[in-house]
Amino acid sequence: MLAGFLLLCRALQAGESLADPAAWKNKQLRLNAILAILYLLVKFLPVELAPDDLDAIASSIALIGGLINSYLTVATSDKVGLCR
Repeated sequence: MLAGFLLLCRALQAGESLADPAAWKNKQLRLNAILAILYLLVKFLPVELAPDDLDAIASSIALIGGLINSYLTVATSDKVGLCR
């Protein structure tokens, strides 16, 4: 598990350009759209949960999506990175 974490960190520092960046960015945009739809569904569908619970779930979806998207942006680009 530690080795996997170190690989993730090394990818953030090195960053490599993708062979087809346009295709990758389109996938990231689709992921963002899916997460936005999930967020809206959780917030506005009539379910038997307290409003605070719904807020926690929706916020978690947004947080996880933002973290994944940020990681993928940095790890797949040679233009941006944590140690630039």
